[in-house]
Amino acid sequence: MALASWFGWNEPSSRISQRSPMEMVTETLMMELDWQIKEAEKQQREKENEYRKIKTGVDYGWLVSYPKHGCDISPGERLQLEDICSKIHPSYCGPIII
Repeated sequence: MALASWFGWNEPSSRISQRSPMEMVTETLMMELDWQIKEAEKQQREKENEYRKIKTGVDYGWLVSYPKHGCDISPGERLQLEDICSKIHPSYCGPIII
């Protein structure tokens, strides 16, 4: 028995073909939103660290542990956002992100 059959290397990728353009747009926009939220949280933490450093004169940033997600979207809001994203035509996905 060949190892390739165990890992499915010879099988064509059907995951991409099974997803509709609407699903791909929704997934892309939601991933972009998640990334933007994480970036905003990171920038906020950096501003707070700079302020603390200026105020105290000492950098205790190495002592601080941050929560994984400071801003979570509720399941209801996420469903609403996904519904809105699903209505966007695939050709507008790129300009929306930009």
